[in-house]
Amino acid sequence: MSQVKVSRWSHGYIGSTITSLLYASFTFIFFGLEAAILAGTLRSLLGVPLWLAYLLCAVVVIPLVMWGITFIARFQIATQPIWFALNFIPLAVLIGAQYPQLATWTQFGGLLGQTDHLNPIAIGSAASLIIVLICQSAEQIDFLRFLPSPTPHNRKQWWIALVLGGPGWVILDAFKLLAGSFLAWLLLQSGFSATQAEQPGLMYYYAWRTFTSAPLAVLLTVALVALAQIKVNITNAYAGSLAWSNFFSRLTHTHPGRVFYVIFNVTISFLLMEAGLVSTIESGIIVYGVLACAWIGAILGDIILCRPLGLRPPSVEFKRALLPDFNCVGLGAWAISACLGILAYCGFLGGLAAAYAPFLTLFTACLTAPVLAWLTGGLTYLARTQPADWAAQPAMQCVICEHHFEAEDMAQCPAYGGTICSLCCSLDARCHDRCKPVSMRMKVQLLTPLRLLPARLRRRLLSPIGRFLSMLAGSALMLGGLAWQVDGPWRHVFLFIFLACAIGAWLLVMTQEGRRTATRETLHQTRLLMNEIRARRRTDEALKLAREKAESASLAKTRYISGISHEIRSPLNAIMGYIQLLQHDKRMPAERQKTFGIMRESGEHITSILSGLLDISRIEAGRIELHSDTIALPAFLESVAQMMRLQAQAKGLTLNWEPGFLPAVISCDEHRLRQILLNLLSNAIKFTRHGSVTFSAQWQGQIAEFIIADTGPGIAEEDYTRIFEPFERGRMTADMPGTGLGLTITKLLTEILGGELTFTSTLGVGSRFRVRLMLSDRDIALAPQLPAFPTGYDGPRLTVLVVDDNMEHRLIMRETLERCNFNVEEAESGSDCLACLPEVRPDLLLLDLSMPGMDGRDLALRIRQTEFSATPIIFLTGNLVESTNRHVPSLDDCPVMGKPVNLSALITEIGQMLNLKWHLPQAESAPISLTPSEPLSPDATQTLSAPQKAVLLTSLNSGNLRLFREQLTTLQAKQPALEAALAPLFELVSSYQLEALRHHLEISTS
Repeated sequence: MSQVKVSRWSHGYIGSTITSLLYASFTFIFFGLEAAILAGTLRSLLGVPLWLAYLLCAVVVIPLVMWGITFIARFQIATQPIWFALNFIPLAVLIGAQYPQLATWTQFGGLLGQTDHLNPIAIGSAASLIIVLICQSAEQIDFLRFLPSPTPHNRKQWWIALVLGGPGWVILDAFKLLAGSFLAWLLLQSGFSATQAEQPGLMYYYAWRTFTSAPLAVLLTVALVALAQIKVNITNAYAGSLAWSNFFSRLTHTHPGRVFYVIFNVTISFLLMEAGLVSTIESGIIVYGVLACAWIGAILGDIILCRPLGLRPPSVEFKRALLPDFNCVGLGAWAISACLGILAYCGFLGGLAAAYAPFLTLFTACLTAPVLAWLTGGLTYLARTQPADWAAQPAMQCVICEHHFEAEDMAQCPAYGGTICSLCCSLDARCHDRCKPVSMRMKVQLLTPLRLLPARLRRRLLSPIGRFLSMLAGSALMLGGLAWQVDGPWRHVFLFIFLACAIGAWLLVMTQEGRRTATRETLHQTRLLMNEIRARRRTDEALKLAREKAESASLAKTRYISGISHEIRSPLNAIMGYIQLLQHDKRMPAERQKTFGIMRESGEHITSILSGLLDISRIEAGRIELHSDTIALPAFLESVAQMMRLQAQAKGLTLNWEPGFLPAVISCDEHRLRQILLNLLSNAIKFTRHGSVTFSAQWQGQIAEFIIADTGPGIAEEDYTRIFEPFERGRMTADMPGTGLGLTITKLLTEILGGELTFTSTLGVGSRFRVRLMLSDRDIALAPQLPAFPTGYDGPRLTVLVVDDNMEHRLIMRETLERCNFNVEEAESGSDCLACLPEVRPDLLLLDLSMPGMDGRDLALRIRQTEFSATPIIFLTGNLVESTNRHVPSLDDCPVMGKPVNLSALITEIGQMLNLKWHLPQAESAPISLTPSEPLSPDATQTLSAPQKAVLLTSLNSGNLRLFREQLTTLQAKQPALEAALAPLFELVSSYQLEALRHHLEISTS
């Protein structure tokens, strides 16, 4: 336990700053005294200038102390034998040489002459000077706290170290006093003056000179004095740094580091030496001894009387969080005994009391402490207590520095809402001791005695002027007492010091007022900020609740739309499936194909409406997903134009498709891009009553620009922003049918794809919408699309197992796949599928994702755990959410196709997954070849054959214009007679008029 702990315990957390100041003063005073001894030796023996000697004595200690207590301990142990040898060798020689004269030394009566009786006043005065060293007990405590814990094995050594390191220093100091007295007597006997005889350097020089040469005596004396003073002063500097650190950390809540306070302590000592105040301090050292004895006496009374008598709590605490700012027991005992000692020293209690003033102070403090503890009931020692099991808890983490400490060094902090270490607690200036009761805080404790005064007088004393006058009066009393003790010339110095104290007191008062004003303003602003934070939190909670309700409603809406779309898509899948089958049925009359096309487009339009409803819901909820598809851009845009051409012709409008330069293949979300373009074209056709709609596209520098212009009524300026709002319509088109979601979805999808949608419009003239998107081109060749349903494939006949709870869906899949020469098996549920797998052993599985009981995903996961884990799987679903996601969690290798199923796309996907080489219907009638096997007649060479046109159409539909050009070039090289027939094809493909090119080939074929 260190002296800081016992001082905090007995005097209070802030009250112990007085003891820290006393202790720090002791260290720099005695540092200066010891350094002055060494400086005097250097000047008298080596002729070093005094100012330089002071500087050297001060600076040499700093680097030694900076290494810390471990280095200091090793330094003390390593130099101890040298110090003993340099001390005792000359003493032993002198005692041997002067042994007959020892009796004369013991009978020496002093400079005033021998008296026949003891002089108690002289003895008391001498003892009062020596008892100032009582502060050294605090240093001994600081060193003894590094002793290891006693054990049965080290018990004997532990007690020896404790006694020698603690009270044992008195024995050694008594011997040093006797040795100094002997050497001083010898110097006086040798004719030296009294002033010279009290200098340790001359004492040991005289001792060494008696049996060594003069140069060697000087060297050994300087070595002894230097070593002795450095050993003492590194202890003083280290202990002083700790004292100053404790003093300022409690008052200012800052801790710049121990090294700073080492330099601070040494600097004060150096200034005292340079100013010549060391001798002045010696004259007032008794007053310091009185204050020190009051401090030690209060601690002594607390330990040896209050604790055994049970007048205070048994355990000692040192943490700020648990201690009151002032403990009236230790602080009161110190104040009462110090006042009594100063009165005695000033002679108010007689000459004998003046001689023994420090001892009177010591015993008064020791006896006053238990009396005050009894009067207060021991309630002023602790501000609050720790929980009963606190010490048994494991190491804890500090909420501020985040380091781990033992429970003994931690306390619960309500200001930071966690445990805090003692150092962080000492340095914190923002909590304002929130953990302590109000009665244990410094401000209340200081104001408590003032409550006995009249209210008017109390207000005046607490005013800035009152505090300034109080500090000025205290400074005047202290400086006046010091001036009374010293010689006359120094009184002028104290006058200047008093003026400096007056200025400092006024600055301190103004600083306190400024800090209080700043604190009040800070608290006011903090309250406003906290109110705003609470208001924002309430708003955030309300917004969070509203958002949760909106998300819940949006999710419910999405589920509802998804469910409705599933119910609609189920019968629509059957309708669309049979339409596709009829389209590919050769038995159907040619004039019915147009009817089937219109029916299919109408079904696809219904599907797009369902998709749009779900898209707006998903976009609003922020859950839309994008995919990177590989698109043959010319064919894709051609199909978009072709899809909308019939709708335009039905209204008597002309749809102009004007392609510019377009890359063969790009990367984009095919579904979203088609949705954007179809929405804009559909709106243009719907709102245009006569004239035309122009669709143009061009691509440059990875940026694609699509323009849809119409000759409709135009858009009023006040509707420019309104038309993009959900379910809103422009005034010019309010009577037209529609949901009002098309432009909203289009704009949102364009922005999600990273593009922009702009428009210009003139009333009565028309509107022009422009979409700009970044579409990266791809240098790859796409697989050609099937021109018709295949009739078979190379290799053995494969088995496809269709699992769907809807019989119509299974029937469509059977008819489609059997046309392609597949063996089709059916299962109505997941359990039926698992049961028939070993018997059927399919090569491909078509699974419906939404089935009662075991759904498609669970079924696929079960299949992956069987021997059929490698069987390819394609999911079919009528759920818009599932079809839009295009993949199933944990089954990313299984594609998802939405219902109504595009049968051509399904067959293409099956061919890719099973690596099939299809047999197309053309192969049955005539081989497809660009080079005819028989020579053509002159008439026949003027036009392309049907197989050749079919091959060219296949390349054109796949979007592979490079292959299309290569085929044209091959035909022209091998059949020059076709030059006239190929010329218009070359012209159309060079200008990217793909629609006209396809139309030319189809008409020629028909």
